[in-house]
Amino acid sequence: MDKNESQAAPPQIDNDAKRSSFALLAFGSLGIVFGDVGTSPLYTLKAIFSDTVIGVPATNDSVLGVLSLIFWALALVITLKYITVVMRAQHESEGGIFAMLAMLQRVPVIRSSRWKSVLIMFAAILGASLLYGDGVITPAISVISAVEGLGTISPDLSGFVVWISVLIIIGLFFWQRVGTDRIALIFSPIMLVWFVAMGFFGLLQIIEGPAILQALNPLWAVGFFADHPMHAFFMLSLVVLCVTGAEALYADLGQFGRGAITAAWFTVVWPCLLLNYFGQGSWLLSVVNEHSGGWVHQIKQVDVSHPFFSILPEQMLWPMVVLATLAAVIASQAIITGVFAITRQAIQLRLLPYIRIVYTSHEQINHVFLPAVNRFMLVGCIAAVLLFQSSNNLAAAYGVAVTAVMFTTTILLFFIGRLIWKWPYWALVPVVLLFLTIDLAFFGANIMKIPEGGWFPLAIALIFIILMSTWFKGRTQIQQRHQEPVVKLDSFIADVLESQPTRIDGSAVFLTAYSNTTPSCLVGLYRHMPVLYKQSIVVSMQPSQVARLPRSRQLEIQNLGDGFWLLVGHYGYLQTPNVPRLLQLAQKHGLEVDMKELAYFTRREIVVLGGSASMLSWRKGLFAAMSRNSLAMSEMFELPAGQVIEVGMRVEI
Repeated sequence: MDKNESQAAPPQIDNDAKRSSFALLAFGSLGIVFGDVGTSPLYTLKAIFSDTVIGVPATNDSVLGVLSLIFWALALVITLKYITVVMRAQHESEGGIFAMLAMLQRVPVIRSSRWKSVLIMFAAILGASLLYGDGVITPAISVISAVEGLGTISPDLSGFVVWISVLIIIGLFFWQRVGTDRIALIFSPIMLVWFVAMGFFGLLQIIEGPAILQALNPLWAVGFFADHPMHAFFMLSLVVLCVTGAEALYADLGQFGRGAITAAWFTVVWPCLLLNYFGQGSWLLSVVNEHSGGWVHQIKQVDVSHPFFSILPEQMLWPMVVLATLAAVIASQAIITGVFAITRQAIQLRLLPYIRIVYTSHEQINHVFLPAVNRFMLVGCIAAVLLFQSSNNLAAAYGVAVTAVMFTTTILLFFIGRLIWKWPYWALVPVVLLFLTIDLAFFGANIMKIPEGGWFPLAIALIFIILMSTWFKGRTQIQQRHQEPVVKLDSFIADVLESQPTRIDGSAVFLTAYSNTTPSCLVGLYRHMPVLYKQSIVVSMQPSQVARLPRSRQLEIQNLGDGFWLLVGHYGYLQTPNVPRLLQLAQKHGLEVDMKELAYFTRREIVVLGGSASMLSWRKGLFAAMSRNSLAMSEMFELPAGQVIEVGMRVEI
């Protein structure tokens, strides 16, 4: 083959592969990213027009005003703020509030200013903690609102709604262990059918009553506020239900990428959402017009509290209830994967102790499953369903946390826009003020819902604020008060050989984070008992950004002489960092060890109370408990339990 020909052919193949991969990512995002916002038509208008305290009665002006608010909320919050602006803020292709924090921590002016770094850290912890609260409410309200459709078929089925919802939630969280890729493969076709069906039935209703399209004019929203200023303001706490998936959408950015998510939003999700909302509005207008015309006997036959199911033909009720239930299950996926993502980021930023992380994709390092977080969210969602019993009650709990997250995102966006993107003030300030005005309006309207149920996600958020701030504070105190000197490996070996210590039979493995530093457990062992094993093996395990590494790339081995060996192990994110397996591979390159007699030395901090750290006593106790329950090094690296010697380091706090 000609050399030029061999160089010219691949780009076309690569471009085709990229286009195919992009299309698959956009399609996959339907089942993961857009499930939350995609099922909001199930309960948004239902809550607005059936809530007797905050909601409004269905009149011509109120229907047009509410639909206008929904249209512009979707346009300004999701399309403009998140899709167009916020999703530009990426850290190593990941999104979410901790990605913003990681970006800002690299800015010199932030690192050199204590008050700025503390403010940004607090905002990130607050926003992430609130997202945990939102993550518990979202699956509960999505599932229960779909199952409530059974009541439109037969009132006798209403008594089973809660328990059916609990069973579905248990199945949903049990399913998480299979991984994002497989979930997307199954969920995305269902969500595509869901969006198309929503849009189709909404379009049919719009064709019958096109007058609802007047709501595209923002003057209807302005007029609604002018006529009922206080009531309209508090009703924003229900309007916000249509955009509650926005923050989860940003947190899931690393799963699929900005381009794929943007394409899916503009081509499928947004058009179908608008068609369905306006279709429900058209049906409500028809009910209003019948009532104003005196057809009271017809009104009594229509359930105004379920506009989503009321626009469906009777023969489509059962199929759409089933599809809505499946979509509601999928809706929960956006926030679940988002919570997994921010937890992983929190661990990387040392805001939470290390817990088990399972990587589930061969192509995407950001696809993860965290068993401990999954169990917590399962218990929280079941508690929410049993406590609130209905979607209307859950709507009272919904919105407080997510609107507060939106506010903190806007605050961090200001710093990113100014310090990283270098936007001029004349361009940045109007954008941020617009977003802040919307965020504060939604948040202010939701404050009155705190006694009615908004306390529930806030209580969950408070738990995580305490956990993250305590862990960060404790780790900072330990680093300041118990900082160990870094000993270069070559310097340590030179000093040891010069003193000629006693050698004992056998071989020992010492783990270190960096290949050029001496393991602290080796330094401590030598200083307290100046003896060495005849063979000391220093092992450093280094993760890779690819899924799997071949055996030929998993090991770097170096004989340092005089019984010292250095092994650097490399592993893909789908591979377990297994030290014994690495030693077996090293035996083929000259290392001679008896695997059954080998001793593994690891270091473990033992946190004890009574020190002078500036923390309250209960927070010291909490930090010590979190430290004890973090994943041990022997578990991380698959060390044989009977051969591990932990060198405990007592640290007072």
